[in-house]
Amino acid sequence: MFTGIINNMGIVTSVSDNLLSIKTENKIFKNIDTGTSVSVDGVCLTLKSLEDNNINFQISNESINRSIIKDYKIDSYVNLETPVKANDFLSGHIVQGHVDEVAKVIDITEEENNLWEFIFSSNNSKYLVDKGSVTINGVSLTTNSPNESVFTIAVIDETYKRTNFQYLEPGTQVNIEYDILSKYIERLINDN
Repeated sequence: MFTGIINNMGIVTSVSDNLLSIKTENKIFKNIDTGTSVSVDGVCLTLKSLEDNNINFQISNESINRSIIKDYKIDSYVNLETPVKANDFLSGHIVQGHVDEVAKVIDITEEENNLWEFIFSSNNSKYLVDKGSVTINGVSLTTNSPNESVFTIAVIDETYKRTNFQYLEPGTQVNIEYDILSKYIERLINDN
């Protein structure tokens, strides 16, 4: 389980044959064991090995087909998060690392005081509520004014600098994970 609070960004060094290598110099990744889950742009992947400053993952076809991993190129920036510990602060929200859909950046506007407004497409707006939680590329964010096909988020300077949001542009594809609570409620309602 994750919180959507990004530890740091990594850079893709290799992606082929169901293997993904990411360069990171963050010491937190040097101290985790193989077999540990790591969120890569919001996709829960299992650490296969560590080599120098590279963290390596075997990726399933399911993860490739359901996420933006299929679009990764050498030098792509990715958001990285290690799993939450029982005694950690839950600063974001409960994030599983299970991508629900790939969406598109519709527009980005830089506001005053180092704030950015991002507009994203959505095929599952039923899971979004105004001021609700959503995970985009692994980042826990708050939705604003969702409608049937788009929703807006505000990104503060700290989040912008710590994540690959600084590299997004209109047309870029992103991973979306909707709040698990809304999906469980839907299931409960539909089963009754």
